[in-house]
This record gives sequence, structure tokens and C-alpha cells, in this order.
Amino acid sequence: MAERPSATNFGSHPGKNRLHRSWKKKVAEGAILVYLDEVGFSLKGVRRRTWGTRGVTPLVKLPANWEKLSTIGAITSDGRFFQNTRSGAIRSTDVTQFFRHLLRHIQGELVVVLDNAGIHRSKATQAFVGLHERLSLVFLPPYAPELNPIELVWAYVKRNALGNFCARSIVELKGRLVSAWQRLRYIELPQRLIDSNLRRDQ
Repeated sequence: MAERPSATNFGSHPGKNRLHRSWKKKVAEGAILVYLDEVGFSLKGVRRRTWGTRGVTPLVKLPANWEKLSTIGAITSDGRFFQNTRSGAIRSTDVTQFFRHLLRHIQGELVVVLDNAGIHRSKATQAFVGLHERLSLVFLPPYAPELNPIELVWAYVKRNALGNFCARSIVELKGRLVSAWQRLRYIELPQRLIDSNLRRDQ
């Protein structure tokens, strides 16, 4: 199993019946590592290099609209990918709902690796974790996105699915993202990232 995170914290209120084992020991005993993060996608588009007529700067007209979609997603140490995309910002209730989704679809213990965002450390999130013995949290050090391989999933989507793509509406943007989620599962990107992570740690 991958063992990248260097900082551990199993939540402020881990529950009276929670066994106080290190996350590494849990993973060694068969727990699934889950790398979780949130990302935003707006109608402003993602600019990339492109071809154009010499001396003429390519122009792309975008709607003057600040609407966006937010995705909470996770990749697991056995190569699975989960996501939920919604309008607006991700809130603590969305995090706990996503945890519930993970617990429903993944058997055994889950060790969730995530950053120190306020929605991850909120009282509501910690209370939810305290009620579910199968669920533990490992918080990454501040400013360490390189320790979370799901960041590479977001980079792939922005570069390959949204690069120079100009959605005219939130509906069109969401349709593009649906295709992107299907594509990264088809090419098994989560599994490739996890395998690369394992090789780097060996």
C-alpha cells in the first residue's frame, strides 16, 4: 500500500471505542488508503498553448459569468475513483455525505488522507468521523499538495479535458466533466498514479 503522508491526526474526537493504532499499521493490516481533495471548475476556462495565424493572437470569447462547479473526489490505494460534482462551494455537509458514500462502497477500514481545510476539521466532520469506527483521517502538512496524488487527477482534467474549452453554461461544463470522469477511469489513471506513488516510496 502507498505510504506517502508524513503527518498524522485521527481527528479531535476519535471515539471511545476507536483502537489507537497508527495509520501505517492500519494500512499494513488491510485498511484502504483514500486520497481526498476538492477542486473548482469555472466558466472562465483553462488556457493552453494552441496554433494560430502568424502575427494574429488567437482570441476566445468567454461569458462574463462567475458561476462554477465544485468537485469532491477521492482515489483509493486499490485504484478506484469516486467523485461528486455540484454547483457552488463544497461545505462540511458535502464532506460528510461523501464519507458516507465511501463507507457504503468500500469494505473494511478506511484511512482518508486530506488537507487541513476548514471543512475537513469542522465540528460536523469530526463528529461524523467519531461515530464511524471504520473511518480515520490523516491530515497532510500545510502546503503539501505533492503528497496527495489526486491533485494529479485534477491537473489531468484541466489540461486534457478543459484546456482551451469554453463552456457557455454550467450544464455544458458539467457535461464535459462527466466525459472526463469516464475517460480517466477508462485509461485507469487512478491506478497508474497509485502505482507510481508506490514505486517512488520503495
